[in-house]
Amino acid sequence: MSVFKDLGTWGVAGILLCFTLSAQTPDAATQQLQQLIDSEQSARQSGDPGQVIAAAEKLTEAAGQQMTATTEALKQPHLAPAQSQQLNHREQQLREVLSNGFNDWGTAEARQKEYQQALTHFQQAEKWDAATPGVMRNLGTAAFLLQDYPESVRALTAVVTHDANDQRSRLMLAMSFFSMEKFADAAKNFSIIPDTAMHDTRSAYAWSFSLARTGQDMQANSIIDNLAARDLTPDVRMLVCQLYNTTENYEHAVPCFKKLAEENPTMPRANFEAGAALVHFDRPADAIPELRAELKLNPQDVDAQYYLAFALLETSQKDEALSLLRTVIAEKPDHAQAQYQMGKVLLEDGKVDEAIPHLETAAKLDPSSDYIHYQLQAAYRRAGRTADANRELEIYKQIKASHRNTGAPHESTRPAAPPSDQPVPPATQEPAPRPQP
Repeated sequence: MSVFKDLGTWGVAGILLCFTLSAQTPDAATQQLQQLIDSEQSARQSGDPGQVIAAAEKLTEAAGQQMTATTEALKQPHLAPAQSQQLNHREQQLREVLSNGFNDWGTAEARQKEYQQALTHFQQAEKWDAATPGVMRNLGTAAFLLQDYPESVRALTAVVTHDANDQRSRLMLAMSFFSMEKFADAAKNFSIIPDTAMHDTRSAYAWSFSLARTGQDMQANSIIDNLAARDLTPDVRMLVCQLYNTTENYEHAVPCFKKLAEENPTMPRANFEAGAALVHFDRPADAIPELRAELKLNPQDVDAQYYLAFALLETSQKDEALSLLRTVIAEKPDHAQAQYQMGKVLLEDGKVDEAIPHLETAAKLDPSSDYIHYQLQAAYRRAGRTADANRELEIYKQIKASHRNTGAPHESTRPAAPPSDQPVPPATQEPAPRPQP
């Protein structure tokens, strides 16, 4: 069934008799329009979109000409009240004819998957009469399919406001908000249609992601558990497992990623995600085999190298960790966390002069992290650079105070999450933000 709403029987045939100033015989313009309406109706009944487009084009052209003539007639001075009333009535009826004609035109184009042309004609239908049945729903649907999400939100908001039971429009509205990263609005609309949202994996994913991004972790995890139990393709399962990271539910993330890696041993990033989840779950020793497995598949994976270095540091395997950190920094000098970890380890080893450049680089790359400034002030102080140390200590205090006010975290025992190159489900065709630890 088409997602575009069919119009019912035209209701203007009898009304058009009022267009004539004579109560007896319709004028020539009214007769012409009635014939075009009949032709358009016949075309609709044929089910041939091409015929509907041709008939609707002729109808709207004629109605448009008559609208211009009627508007001009209304500008004439000294119109009798009866004439003015009848011309205003005629103008309103022409608006209805134009709106219905453009709506039919757009519907026929949408069935031929010509969504851009359809959207244009639905917008014209709205301009003439937004109350025409189906216009706003059709407009919102076409905009959604074209990924014009602001326009689909505008139209579909009007639809669900008028008809709160239109679940399909509500679902598209929620997905539009999700695609615009307006997660609170998305979650609110998904929650109104829970059964419909859960029916499709893509919308269930979008709902759980929206909940997770708005701090509603308990409900998000319930949906994620439901998704994780489904028969999913490996790429989609990867996304579902990553949702556990978003809610910091590493207890469930670890088995989710490990199962994915075991079932798909050559899948890129599967072992990495399992290892990273174990690091976040404070199990660095268990993470090391997973991260080594990822590096066997892709020895140049900077993220896996960095996480492995961190896990090795956490398990007192400093020499190999430093070697990996040097590799990461050589490959990606703007890796703030690698620079920080290198500087921190060198400072702990008493190599102050070597540590300072790494900590300075980390502070430039990530100036909002208080712990980097703290380590840098400690390095400056040990190097006898008191003024620099005091400056960094003041920065540290200011950032720490702002974090207390906002609840932002300070130094973590876990590495910062690298950016993800994983796609989102195909319903949105928009990259979802990487879940943050």
